[in-house]
Amino acid sequence: MKHVEARGTELCVLHAGGEFYAVGDRCPHMNAPLSMGTLDGTTLTCPLHFSKFDIRTGKKLTGPAQPKIDGIEAVPSTVTEYILRITAIMAPIRTCNLTVFPVRVEGTGIFVDI
Repeated sequence: MKHVEARGTELCVLHAGGEFYAVGDRCPHMNAPLSMGTLDGTTLTCPLHFSKFDIRTGKKLTGPAQPKIDGIEAVPSTVTEYILRITAIMAPIRTCNLTVFPVRVEGTGIFVDI
């Protein structure tokens, strides 16, 4: 995955299964840079709240997930309460599909139609 900016548009250019793809590089949930996330096959996972997207279609596969954090019991209760409050506030924020951009490869160049 690579972050690219072109004509004022932030893109995440990806390579999966021998194909190149390009999607908007900001998660539509909380604006996190998707190029800092993870790619498993054609599933892109947001690094912030773990929403998952299909890079071929941009379709949201899952919304934000609260990961299991080992050792959370050791965190002071005031911090835990704060995290739970923020989670409750963010819960209704809708996660939309990603914008997908057409990609073509010519020789050693990768071209994205924005």
